Amino acid sequence: MIVRSLGRGARAGIIVSAALALLVLFAPPPADASSRGMSAAGGNSVQLLEVNSADANNVQVVFRYDGPASDVSKVGLTENGKPTQPSAATALADAKRAAGVVVVLDTSASSDGSGSLAAGRAAIKALLAKLSPGTQVALVAAGSDVLLAQRFTTDHASVETAMNTLTPAGDGALWEGVARAADQLKSQPNMVGSIILITDGNNGTGVAFSTAKGLVVDSGATVYGAGIAGKLGDDPQALSTATGGSFTVLDSAKASDMTTSLTGLAPQLNGLYSLTYKALEAKGVNDLALTVGGASTKGSYIVGADARGAAALAFQPPVTASGVKSLQNDFGKYLAIVLGLIAAALAAYAVIGIAVKDQSGLASVLQPYSEGYVSRNDDGDEDDPDSGMAQTAVMQRAVEFTRQFAERQGFLTRVEGALERANLPLRAAEAMFFYAAAAVVVALLAIVITRNPILVLVVVALVVVVPPMTLTYLSGRRQRQFESMLPDTLQLLSGTLRAGYSMMQGVEAVSQEVSEPMGRELRRVVTESRLGRPLEESLDSVAERMDSPDFGWAVMAIRIQREVGGNLSELLMTVADTMTQRERLKRDVKSLTAEGRISAYVLAALPVLLGFAMWGLNPDYMSALFDETLGKLALGIAILMMIAGFIWMQAIVKIDV
Repeated sequence: MIVRSLGRGARAGIIVSAALALLVLFAPPPADASSRGMSAAGGNSVQLLEVNSADANNVQVVFRYDGPASDVSKVGLTENGKPTQPSAATALADAKRAAGVVVVLDTSASSDGSGSLAAGRAAIKALLAKLSPGTQVALVAAGSDVLLAQRFTTDHASVETAMNTLTPAGDGALWEGVARAADQLKSQPNMVGSIILITDGNNGTGVAFSTAKGLVVDSGATVYGAGIAGKLGDDPQALSTATGGSFTVLDSAKASDMTTSLTGLAPQLNGLYSLTYKALEAKGVNDLALTVGGASTKGSYIVGADARGAAALAFQPPVTASGVKSLQNDFGKYLAIVLGLIAAALAAYAVIGIAVKDQSGLASVLQPYSEGYVSRNDDGDEDDPDSGMAQTAVMQRAVEFTRQFAERQGFLTRVEGALERANLPLRAAEAMFFYAAAAVVVALLAIVITRNPILVLVVVALVVVVPPMTLTYLSGRRQRQFESMLPDTLQLLSGTLRAGYSMMQGVEAVSQEVSEPMGRELRRVVTESRLGRPLEESLDSVAERMDSPDFGWAVMAIRIQREVGGNLSELLMTVADTMTQRERLKRDVKSLTAEGRISAYVLAALPVLLGFAMWGLNPDYMSALFDETLGKLALGIAILMMIAGFIWMQAIVKIDV
């Protein structure tokens, strides 16, 4: 019964907050090496490179295997622990896909002295000789300027020729070159890419490492390479690890070993295969386990996505009790704190959502357009007495008493209008009741805690003044936004009429183009008109609801034109131009009266600030104002005169246009 009484927002808030709380308690540990997509066995390794599940009945899987090609005929694939029936794995070229390799060669001036450039040339030449003939190769030089020395080509001899023309110069732009390589691969969606990085660590200028890393991960490329120790740092190795590749660090005395290192990558660069299978689960996250020969790997993907690269296919282990160990490191603690705060916020939202009515059916559609935003049943009483913030009979009687009192005093309508202008989904009677109840509760707490009449008065004054001021500010801000958009809206409406639209069609078209709050109000007009209310009455309601005389004049012009005829488009343009000129005049007057308004603020704040300063410097001197009867009388008169003076100065500088 309790759960059924909750609104959909409350139920969703409770569910999400509970899920986050469980995530905090049972957060999975950091992914291990196998979750990055590679697992070695018997000297061979397999790696998931791409899973395109746009068609769940024909999921395309691309993987890398550096063992014998004969092993690929014995592929095992499981999804979420259940065996599948994949198609026979074929070479990437047979699947009408291309293998692409972009060589990023550091050609900075330091690469000549370290020997990385010469060693890199020899190593790349030896590697090109071992690549499959159909492999597309491109060359990027990262020297004083980043140069695409050779575009993708299967003519590996032309790559060697372009490489031999490169000369060392400048400070280098290593990560700029890596970013350029990632862009080249990203522009080839049908290509499975790898990046070969050769450098001595001269980063130089250009993009930052984090930017280059993000671009590489987004392209789905795998980074391999070799470098000469010295200025190398950890970034190249970190980039290779993040993309499922490898990077070899060599001593300058052993630069010639770079050839052995790079040629050893040929089986991985050539061993690209593709297969397809029918997904067993057509939604959510699926876990894949791929076995080729004696090697296996795991990965996870979201059904419907085209996941490329080690980061996108990282295996997400199931949540277990052992996941609590992740809270023992700093990252886990910070994550737990953040998720805990989010869970607390959602739980608070869920509690508040308990008071929100779960609306459905025609009544909920019509309710926003009924008088006072309150639907009524056949007996004339308010629908669903258990809805809203007042859930108990006592509170409902208190709210009803508040409504009757406010209605007799004549300010219920003003509060309703302010709430509607501020676009706050609150009932006026309930808002006033809880406002008064909060003031009483805070006053009692202040009396119990502080036992100081002055502090109690200050706290109560804040509680009493802040909510109405906030409501006034929100409603005034939305009203000003509405007024500022009115001339442009009328011009748009005039344009639609000139284009041949009817008045109703024009209002509907403009409501989809303008932003809030004008768009929301016009969409409400369209809905009310569709429900049978005359268009002029709906527009008049907007003018009344937003307390906008300008909009009321525009509606009056529309009403008169529809009664006596004429060119409504020209009329609206004239009204819009008049409003623009009035707004310009208002701003001119506001700028001319700025000095007087600032003077009023300064003169109002000066006695208060001076009083606090004197209290801090000499409390005994100021204590007479609070201890002596004459002092209290003088202080009260001073406060009244300050308020009167401030109101007077505001009246002087306020000029209606």
